[in-house]
Amino acid sequence: MNEEYWASLVVFSCVPLWMLLTWRKKSHRDVWLWVALGSLIQTVLGITVVATGTSTPLFSLPNIGTFGAWTFSLNPLAGLLFAVLGWIGMASSILAFTHSHHAAIGNGRGVATLVAVQSLFTGFLLTAQNALPLLVAWEGMSLCAYGYILVNHHLQRVRRAAYTTLLISEIGFLLLVLAIVLAAPASGSLSFVAIAAHLHAHPNVGVAVFLLSLFGFGAKSGVLPMQLWMPEAYDVTPSHLTAILAGGLLNLGIFGILRVMSWLSPLPVWVGLVVLWLGALGIALGALYAVIESQLRRVLAFSSIENVGLVLVNLGLVILFTRLNQPRFAAVAMMTLLVQLISHALAKSLAFLSIGELSRRTGVTSLDELGGLWAAMPGVAISLLIASLTLAAVAPFSGFTVEWLTLQGMLQIYRTASTAAMMWVALAAAVTAVGAALAFTVFLRVFVFTMSGRPRNSRLSRLQTRPLHSGVRLSLTALAIPSALFGWFPTFSWFSLNQIVRDLPPRVSAIATMVPNVFGNPTANPIPVSLGARLGAFLPVRGLILQPGAFVATIAPSYVLLWFGVFSLLGLALTRARHRTYGTRSVPAWLGGRDARVSQAQYTATAYANPYRMLWGAVLHFRVIRHIRQGSSSLPLRFEIQSSTVPWLETKVYRVPLLALWPFVRGVRHLQHGHLWGYLLTMLLAVIALLLWAGLA
Repeated sequence: MNEEYWASLVVFSCVPLWMLLTWRKKSHRDVWLWVALGSLIQTVLGITVVATGTSTPLFSLPNIGTFGAWTFSLNPLAGLLFAVLGWIGMASSILAFTHSHHAAIGNGRGVATLVAVQSLFTGFLLTAQNALPLLVAWEGMSLCAYGYILVNHHLQRVRRAAYTTLLISEIGFLLLVLAIVLAAPASGSLSFVAIAAHLHAHPNVGVAVFLLSLFGFGAKSGVLPMQLWMPEAYDVTPSHLTAILAGGLLNLGIFGILRVMSWLSPLPVWVGLVVLWLGALGIALGALYAVIESQLRRVLAFSSIENVGLVLVNLGLVILFTRLNQPRFAAVAMMTLLVQLISHALAKSLAFLSIGELSRRTGVTSLDELGGLWAAMPGVAISLLIASLTLAAVAPFSGFTVEWLTLQGMLQIYRTASTAAMMWVALAAAVTAVGAALAFTVFLRVFVFTMSGRPRNSRLSRLQTRPLHSGVRLSLTALAIPSALFGWFPTFSWFSLNQIVRDLPPRVSAIATMVPNVFGNPTANPIPVSLGARLGAFLPVRGLILQPGAFVATIAPSYVLLWFGVFSLLGLALTRARHRTYGTRSVPAWLGGRDARVSQAQYTATAYANPYRMLWGAVLHFRVIRHIRQGSSSLPLRFEIQSSTVPWLETKVYRVPLLALWPFVRGVRHLQHGHLWGYLLTMLLAVIALLLWAGLA
């Protein structure tokens, strides 16, 4: 494993060197091949570590004065992130290499170098065993992400999105610095071992460190209220880079939170409830704004907020069950969290690559302008269908498994929690269920209004069916196949993931609780067997049945897949049937019996979302304004209708208070630019305030 780690570092290090040596050349395709090779090596490294379940020391730097020794090692959790990020990076790099001859934005050598440097920082981040190199790697990774969001910098909205991303990242970094300062022991050592020992001795300090880390690392993952950058950044970043940003780097924030949790004693119940409710609100609000949004990339951005909410709900369950001395159910919630990380990363990256190819061919990303693309782009349609089924939590895909296990875990809280805690968890479960239902509608809307129906403009109607380029097909297939298999046969990988669960709080196995051996030992598991979980001795396979708790519920994704296939074939047969029992004459609605259909008469995505706007009008502050252009209010002859909602999850809603603060900021800037007396007066008042505070303390 050491050899694979060093090989990936060498390959990624060669990318900026290769760029410097060949900067006069116009070709830049070879650079993306280097990035793809380094990502593939990282994937192999991660899979090896997860499969073996062992931690391996890598290297150490000598003692650097007060900073102490920097050590780096590889554990199964880091291996999982290496595998996921490496696979997504490889698929995205192949796509960039395929389209690099078009000289499109985001395919240049500079962007490839940024991705390679970011992968270097990511490698140090995942393996650091000291807080200081972790902070340095985190900041380097964030700055690289800012760089490739800014690739189309001549547009004002791109610069604004990049600036917002950088601002939120720096606020999160400041919170992380405060957390490390609080967690540092008196000895000054910033090694994880020393920090963990200090926080175990001071549990109250551990609570503050966890909350600071939750929002500090959550700034990269989209944890409420740190999600402001996501809709704008996802909307302006090239699709293959957004796949890395949303599918891969989003998980690094969750990795940081889990890393901090491994330092702490069991947290109080109220902390678990806060995290649980943050996740539930993220699920509901993210799905709600996704269902009313028309721009495809912004839909996926709000969907990411919803998916991170699922992670936080399970994180809250881990905290609650650990504190309530239910380690088995805490382990189930931790396993569900890891499955959600993998499921969301693969599906969301696949969705972004599919939408990127769709927009490249059509030049359109608005749901109201798309339609009827299945015949022209069948390969993209299939990949988008797999991503949509996963993100919509349709059985037997992995999104359904995650949501089902999450709700089952919330039902288990009745065993030991107090009445007040049970009520809060029950309310959060209701909010989560509402968000899950909205998420299903989101991706039903995405797929139906892009691929079905008729083309909505002449450009789409003239779009010719062309086979996908081999590189595009390879990148989409590389993400579509594991995304589907991970949902159809989930437990085959969970035995390896269980090694990660054992290294995280509460450090117990989840397999015995979740995956009963109904094939090898049916008498020990009579309830799942009585529900049809055993097909006989000819299938002696342990791992196809999921049971999140004793006597609660059981599901077999493989059997759901069987019936999914049966009903799909039945539906296909019905659509292809030529025989009609009754001879009927169909007349298109609103066309007066004419045979020609008008594409503009089709139901639009905005019209589909209007009932949700009205149903949730109190939350969205939905308003409909009618402007009469001709006629009167009693007899309007020509009018326009406009609707508006309050963008709570975007930066727009915060512009009013920021503008209110602008006079104060302008006054401070006035003091600091050319007015020496004002600057000295400010410093003097600050010194007097500090002296008074010190004297009173």
